[in-house]
Parts: sequence; C-alpha cells; structure tokens
Amino acid sequence: MRKPALIYWLLPVLFSAACHKQDINATTPAYDLIVEGGINSLYKQQYIRLTKPARASDRTIQPVSSAVVSVNDGTSDIVFNEIAGTGVYTAVVDNNNNYDDPYTLHITYQGNEYEASDFMTSIVPIDESYIPLTTRQDNGFIVTIPKHIFGVSTAQQWLIAPAGSSWNPSKFDTNYNFNYSHVFGTPNALNPLIQQKRILHTGLTDSLKIYKYSISLAYSTFLYNLFQETDWKGVLSSTPSNVKGNISGKANGYFYAIAVDTITAAVKDINK
Repeated sequence: MRKPALIYWLLPVLFSAACHKQDINATTPAYDLIVEGGINSLYKQQYIRLTKPARASDRTIQPVSSAVVSVNDGTSDIVFNEIAGTGVYTAVVDNNNNYDDPYTLHITYQGNEYEASDFMTSIVPIDESYIPLTTRQDNGFIVTIPKHIFGVSTAQQWLIAPAGSSWNPSKFDTNYNFNYSHVFGTPNALNPLIQQKRILHTGLTDSLKIYKYSISLAYSTFLYNLFQETDWKGVLSSTPSNVKGNISGKANGYFYAIAVDTITAAVKDINK
C-alpha cells in the first residue's frame, strides 16, 4: 500500500497520463510543473517540491530549479530556498499552527506565476480508544489497518507504523503507508479495491507510532477524486482522467496546510 506514491511519484505520472488521454502521442505536457508538500504544524522546517511532469513512458523525476517560492503565513511572506539541484524548497515557518486561516503559496518560474491556498483545520488529539485499526491476539498481535474508511464526520489522514518509525515531510520519495478517513461515502461499495488493508504483526509488548493529520475539506476532496483514478480503478478501467489540484495556472498538485498530532501507544492498549 503506497501513498500517493500519491503525493510522491504517482502524482507526476498520473498528471502526465491525463495529458495523453486525448492524444496518446502528444508531446507537449499540459502542465509546466507539479507541486508537492506544504505546511504542517508538527515541524517548523517546511518543504515544498517542484518537478516537471513525468511522461507515462519515463518516470524519471526532473527537479524544477531557480524558481522563486514563498508562503504567506497570514502575517508575512516567508521565502523558501532550494536545496541545490533537488527542486525541494525549504524554510523555517515559526507560525506553523495558524488554525482556520489560509496559508498561501506563491511561485514564480520562467516568467509565469502560480498560487495556491489551503486552510489549516484544528486537530482533535489522538484518543487511544479510537484509532482506525483492529487488533487480534495470536502469540503477539495481528493488527489490521484499512486504507480507506468512509462516512466519518471529519476528514483525516493517518500514518500507523511500528515504534521507531517516523514521518519526515522532506522525504518526498518515501512510500509512507498512509490511510484515510473520508467524509464521503464509498464510491462503489461492490468494488473490492476499496477494501484495501495492511497487516502488521507485533509482539505482546510492542508499540505503534501513530500520526493523525487534520486536513481541509478541499484537500480531502482532492484526495478522494485522486483515489477514484488510482486506488479504486481496476485493470479494466479507463485511462486515469485529470485531477486538478489547487495550484493556479499551468501547474498541478496540491499545496496543503495540515495539523498533526502524534503518539506512541502500546498495541495492547489501543481500542480497548
């Protein structure tokens, strides 16, 4: 189970596939660049990656360098500087928990300008009595983690991993095993692809590292639409269609503002 490989390698490939939907031999990409990353409340150091759209026949990610990147945190513009040659732009954002207000990204690249905004929604701290997983004792514990849960009251993203693991927003090429709680219903209750799950085997005294991400309704909608073109399509489905993010102009991807809570919890204490 891979994230958006979603928000890492899959996004550029998906957007490129959309470029070829009308003309499989098209040579001109529909977008100038792809945007990944955003602002999170867990770390002060923030990261945004800019890349060229990858073609279906070539998944090599080409970084976009020499762009001018800044983020307005509600009070001031913070300039992001590129880690040389990587297309990853970084800055310290001290005001990283400006709940219920927008963070706005601005990019200037080759004479073109691109903007995006997202709201950081406040987060309810993790409660060990509800974490989206089930446990069964068998020598140790068998932990079952569904990738998608539907019809919840608040959209959330989760990362549940063995203790000692960690989420690093600068690692764009890492395939984190995220799972998602959607406010929307199942797109097709008969589709077995929506029943994806991950199994962890732990010892009786082992713990899990758990991250909970509070995401905006706009970001949740984007992810839901993206999953309809990725996770919930079978081998006989049509070519993935274009899923437009929140970046203006000829750019795609999603610039997010997410609140994060994290705990380390003993498996035996979860959902008791």
